[in-house]
Amino acid sequence: MRNEGRRRWARGGTERTRAVLLEAAAEVFAERGYDGASVDEIARTAGVSVGSIYSRFGNKQALFRALMADFLERDVTLARDRLAGGLAEGLSGMDERLLETADSRHRTLLDAETWVSAMRSPELREALAEHDRETRGAAARMTGEERERTGQTSPTRQAPRTGDDEVATALMALYHGLLRQRRLDPDSVAPDLYGRLVLLLSRGLAAEADGGL
Repeated sequence: MRNEGRRRWARGGTERTRAVLLEAAAEVFAERGYDGASVDEIARTAGVSVGSIYSRFGNKQALFRALMADFLERDVTLARDRLAGGLAEGLSGMDERLLETADSRHRTLLDAETWVSAMRSPELREALAEHDRETRGAAARMTGEERERTGQTSPTRQAPRTGDDEVATALMALYHGLLRQRRLDPDSVAPDLYGRLVLLLSRGLAAEADGGL
């Protein structure tokens, strides 16, 4: 029944077919791991031919890269949309995203299997590192935009090396650390913890820039 439904979506056009393939890839990668996942199984799960995957993505690694890019696009779009309503709104959206991701068995397995496989495969590790660089780049740009919007011309005056890139790195590390903690011990991570910590970091950087630290 699930495959029949996906076939109907796939007939709706190229974009729908791509979305169905990425959904199936995420499901199979999560359950089988990158090494254990096969293009044949992903095609069966999507309810399409194997040729549909090769014609759109070329191979399994390219499909994985497309899946990571899709996750990145969703996260960046969510962050930008919510930040348009102000920093508080943007952080609320990130808190919601963190909880949604951490509490999803599907995403938990996918993240864990992807990390393990990447540590074993130099090619996959580079693909994951590229995704990480793109994510940090997007976060750095949004950090800079927010800094300019609030009139803070430099992240820190006392420590000029603490630029937008490093702030973005710290914010991502905090996000992923809280994801792991939430998955291990849900009660230890309050629903708004990420947003509150980001505000503290932001205020500390602003105080240092003003010579208060």
